[in-house]
Amino acid sequence: MDGKEQAKKAEAFRALHFRDAPLVLPNIWDAGSAVMAADASFPAMATTSAGVAWALGYSDGEKLHRDQMLEAVARIASRVALPVTADMEAGYGAGPDDIAETVAMTLEAGAIGINLEDGIDHAAGTVLEIPAALARIAAARGVAQETGIPLVINARTDVYFGGQRTDGEKFSEAVARANAYLDAGADCAFVIAASAPEVIENLVHEIHGPLNIIAGSPMLDINVLADLGVKRISLAGGMARSVLSGFRDALAEIRDHGTTGFLEGGMAHPELNRLYGDSD
Repeated sequence: MDGKEQAKKAEAFRALHFRDAPLVLPNIWDAGSAVMAADASFPAMATTSAGVAWALGYSDGEKLHRDQMLEAVARIASRVALPVTADMEAGYGAGPDDIAETVAMTLEAGAIGINLEDGIDHAAGTVLEIPAALARIAAARGVAQETGIPLVINARTDVYFGGQRTDGEKFSEAVARANAYLDAGADCAFVIAASAPEVIENLVHEIHGPLNIIAGSPMLDINVLADLGVKRISLAGGMARSVLSGFRDALAEIRDHGTTGFLEGGMAHPELNRLYGDSD
């Protein structure tokens, strides 16, 4: 993919954050799931770092080496014509120089967007100090400007993890960080683990740019989040978990019962061959 084509994809992807209808992103984990998502007529797709890790036999949480994650991103981007935004976790390094290198390599892999987290320890709820987090976003934006590819930065804050803050403190901190990240060059703010509809609605009103929220429970499905004004809706590792749980159940059926009921409703061999034979 040449730089002009990649830049056009990035611009088109950014524009999807500012429509009346929200941008709904299927989270894919390999080239096969990417081709299937493209065939389903989604306008763009996002990788899930958790799904990529699980597909390669690792747990989530930067257990993969950066090169392994980038190899997965490159395989995905090479198989579909749609914009691909990559979940690069916390950027594989603490400082701005680390982030700059990761961003440059992510663009080289063919992605046009990136997720960057500010979390340090999810269990404890610790996050980077705001100046350090801002420097990382500025570094990412700087690389994008140097390459001429308007990378779409989805800046994630992890302040809702952990129990050391009150609900009110979590909300105030999330708003402050989201707006600061947008001012520093991010295109979208991602507040993970906010789960109450009224909280999300208030985040939409207080954050001065598009907000990314993960759809999950019936209380927070895509329709609910759209009604709340969320502009970017993703599924995180949810789709990968669903697929893997189906595989686990099939294994259990074979082992425990010797039956093959799991094959009912499965995609036909010719159907899959047509799908992957016609992929971009």
